[in-house]
Amino acid sequence: MTGQTRNDAAALPLRDTRYRELETYPEFGTVTEWLHDYVQSSVPNPKMGEREYWAVVCLPFTSEADTAQRLCSVHAGAYETACLYVETMPDGQRRLGGFVTVDTAVFERDAGTDVAGLEAANPELRFRTQPTTTTIWWTDTAGSREQFDALPWRPAARHLVTELMRQGKCLEASNHSAQLARFAQADRLPADPLQSRTAES
Repeated sequence: MTGQTRNDAAALPLRDTRYRELETYPEFGTVTEWLHDYVQSSVPNPKMGEREYWAVVCLPFTSEADTAQRLCSVHAGAYETACLYVETMPDGQRRLGGFVTVDTAVFERDAGTDVAGLEAANPELRFRTQPTTTTIWWTDTAGSREQFDALPWRPAARHLVTELMRQGKCLEASNHSAQLARFAQADRLPADPLQSRTAES
């Protein structure tokens, strides 16, 4: 399947070629379910705004100095709002991780504490706060996932994406992967978007 897919993709635009490559990854099923969950949770009316106001980039550029490979990223307006990546560990195992960026005020309101308090209470996560936003990093380990899933990040993520879409069109529209985005639009919501490890054919 891998050789045939890559040969068939030779004449495709770069974003389509990247999608064909991602299809061969063992994490493909997890990527599509994560994307579905994030977009349905965070993007208002995703069918109307796709490509023009929000976009998903398949296998975004990854610096050679970066130890993790970026699998897909979601953009709204001028900003990247979420990303999923895979790290190859010293023992050869592949471990997923990702981040979401949220509106800090809404996040702290719903959490009932400030980011400093959340950081102290969730040592398996990483937080980075900008003037009005907070980015939360997680890894696909039991402790990190449990802490991330317990956070009220979804309303704060949706608030941020909504505001970014209001501010202007998506700067990554030309790199939008329509093939990958169709999984975000599917009329289903997985029970656990991070557990599937079965690649879709």
